[in-house]
Amino acid sequence: MNLSGNHFVMLELSRRAAAKNPNKLNTIETNRISLLCEQVTINTTKSAYPLDIPFSGIVSGESSTMVMDLGSARKDINLTGKIVDQTIVKYNGDGEVKTVHMTSYEIAQMLHSYVDSSFLHEDQNISKLIILMPSRVDNNYEYRTGITADTPIEDCPLIPFHFANRSYDVPSWSWGHTKKTFDALEFAKDEVEGIRGMVSTFGCDFAGPETPTVNFNLSFVQSATVVSDFVNASF
Repeated sequence: MNLSGNHFVMLELSRRAAAKNPNKLNTIETNRISLLCEQVTINTTKSAYPLDIPFSGIVSGESSTMVMDLGSARKDINLTGKIVDQTIVKYNGDGEVKTVHMTSYEIAQMLHSYVDSSFLHEDQNISKLIILMPSRVDNNYEYRTGITADTPIEDCPLIPFHFANRSYDVPSWSWGHTKKTFDALEFAKDEVEGIRGMVSTFGCDFAGPETPTVNFNLSFVQSATVVSDFVNASF
């Protein structure tokens, strides 16, 4: 599958998944905004608290520490790069598909307005970050069909970055949706798992020397909101 360089990092609106009448003609651009990133920084912060064991060093001569593992972690993604003119495809699930070519400045303004919105407005709510990356290995630690250890990275199929584990590493008693998230994209119209969450901050610079591109920085937090999930599924 061939993709434009502008389509390796995308923000997806809630409407793409929540449309009452899904558009069978969805493209990779439908209800998504592409970002031309120069740097992607991903941080995973584990919620674990070390506790020093009192008097543990008296007997053995070496003190010990116990860790309280809460089984949770905070996941933040920070993006920096440029916004460029691009084609925006909007579909609200009812009317016609709107396809327009917007300037970088218009897209920056639109992103600010979307971050300022709430989960109740599905045509404005950014609910997913998609970061596509090359992959040689499938869900079971086998090379993908037609791929070997020597396959150039540019010839490898693309999968979305996420925080799931491969099925091989998941114990039988574990519950979750891990097993479907390592499928490679075959067609540009395929739905993508991506990272679900929210944009916490978005900033941009309108700088003369950079015209007509707009420099931006964006922070995304992987998260789930029970209230928004219920509302989006019910209305």
